[in-house]
Amino acid sequence: TGYDLQAVGQNSFADLMTIKQVVKQAKTAIAGGIKLDTLPEVVKLNPDLIIVGGGIASQENKAEVAAQMKQLIAQS
Repeated sequence: TGYDLQAVGQNSFADLMTIKQVVKQAKTAIAGGIKLDTLPEVVKLNPDLIIVGGGIASQENKAEVAAQMKQLIAQS
């Protein structure tokens, strides 16, 4: 899971890239470790669904961070 990978200093972004290359007919989603500074890397992989939890919930200004993330996704 995202938390398991984060605990050992990894993320699931490389796994998503591999899945997108192999699986052509399924939709993909990514969750875990997605923060404002990692979102551009995620967006490049073009997942069908991006799930952000702590990347927003742990921030002081949640609405501002969420708006910035939404803008990054919309620009892709």
